[in-house]
Amino acid sequence: MQRTLYVLVYPSPLFAAHWSFWLPHVDTNNRQLTTGDRVHVTGDRLGGFQYEYISNYNVREDDRHPNAFAIGLVSETHLSKSNKDESVTTCEDSPKKFDENVALNAFDAACREVPAPGPSLNKVSGGGVGKATGAPPKRAEVKDCQWWIKEAATHLVEAGILLPLDEGHECETPISRVDSLPRH
Repeated sequence: MQRTLYVLVYPSPLFAAHWSFWLPHVDTNNRQLTTGDRVHVTGDRLGGFQYEYISNYNVREDDRHPNAFAIGLVSETHLSKSNKDESVTTCEDSPKKFDENVALNAFDAACREVPAPGPSLNKVSGGGVGKATGAPPKRAEVKDCQWWIKEAATHLVEAGILLPLDEGHECETPISRVDSLPRH
């Protein structure tokens, strides 16, 4: 069985929209629920970001009203955790934020392999780079939650964890779907 991976886009008229992965849980009839696992990096461009995995996130209860965009499929085998006795558990039983350094499943482990971006904005201060020489400060590559989602989606595809929604349309890969997401 496979589950659809979405990118939630939290619209913002002034700033870049926040992006996060969302894997909705499914019921016994394979219908998607409004709760699921949310994976993203949180923080800002000045201070940097931290990886966050939240179980039982309810998209309907979020007052920011994110838009959900399907980007690909993830097999259930990548979403369950094997215990020492080889039994399988899922994250559905524990409604909490997971910020430990221990991956919950193969999907989580692959996402953690893409480092959360550190600071990517130059601080406004008197002693910055180029101050003594009169040269303009070096422009930093902007790395934020959108950058991380792109990198993580690429890594998930390369690892064979994230598959296309429809194998008949090769032009609509998970990466091309992420590239077409709204930025604001």
